[in-house]
Amino acid sequence: MEMGEKIVFPLNYEEYLKKGLLAFEEGNLQLAEEWIGKAVAIKKADDILPLYLMLLQETDQAEKSLEMITEMRPDIASAISVDDIDFLYLKGLLHSGSFDMAREQIEARKNTFGLSMEHQFALEQLEAEVEKVELKNLEKKLKKSSEILQAEKTIDTQPFHKQQVYAQQLKELEDDQFGKIAQRLLMNNNLHRMLKTEIIHQFLARGLHPAISVRLDGTEEKLNLAGLVPLIDSKTYKEGMAYIREEIANKNPTMADAMENAFFMQLSLLYPFEDRTIPSVTEWLEVLYRIYNGTGSTGEPSEKSIRDEIEQLENKLADFFGFFE
Repeated sequence: MEMGEKIVFPLNYEEYLKKGLLAFEEGNLQLAEEWIGKAVAIKKADDILPLYLMLLQETDQAEKSLEMITEMRPDIASAISVDDIDFLYLKGLLHSGSFDMAREQIEARKNTFGLSMEHQFALEQLEAEVEKVELKNLEKKLKKSSEILQAEKTIDTQPFHKQQVYAQQLKELEDDQFGKIAQRLLMNNNLHRMLKTEIIHQFLARGLHPAISVRLDGTEEKLNLAGLVPLIDSKTYKEGMAYIREEIANKNPTMADAMENAFFMQLSLLYPFEDRTIPSVTEWLEVLYRIYNGTGSTGEPSEKSIRDEIEQLENKLADFFGFFE
């Protein structure tokens, strides 16, 4: 709205509609959508709704247009009609990226008895548009896959932040491509240990649970992902966090916050075999608390062993932060 421009009556349907149609005629679709949207909020007139739904789609709001259409026509997905709203529904599916659903809905309507040549042609045009977008997306995926595959050759020489970006890019791959590259990365001794934990989590997020070979700490071993849970759902993590929040926090709340972060980072370097290094969570955290509190060792062999393990992890974490350089 221009400076100083006002609508005298806030609920003036005709005034909103007039401004929206004027903006539409001038080619300002964003402003047209805003004004006509205000009008539609007051009254959902049948002669204006198709225009508003089209404007939503043309201003990257396909999901909103689909919501409105399905609210108006709850049975539209099972319908075989071919009116204006149907075509806007099909286009909404296309713009929102629901290509399989768009294909299914177009095919159902193409088989409608007595379909006019005009509607038949319009449906075929929409089908061709779906194929065009799908082909374009496939080309993008293939290009990205090729780039990820090429980058794998030198990723173990890159600093941590670049390895981290690369690990996130793996999410764009299809499951079969991801599985092959991920397994090679988990066998790569030079890939940062923290990233291997991330890759294992990506397997779980995809619902993939193969038995794979890994080198998490230099030695090759088998890892069966079936039954494995994410780090934050693991028994060790939950038990540790509960202990810190209930026991350590009573002694020193500030220390408890620091220990939560430290414990999570330590587990990230040990997952999914954290119980090998930390058989007793309580004992581990009591020693960690004494270290952070500057308290000397009790001299017990078990504490000395835990202090040594913690020192090794702290050194790895120091290297971790050095990876950013």
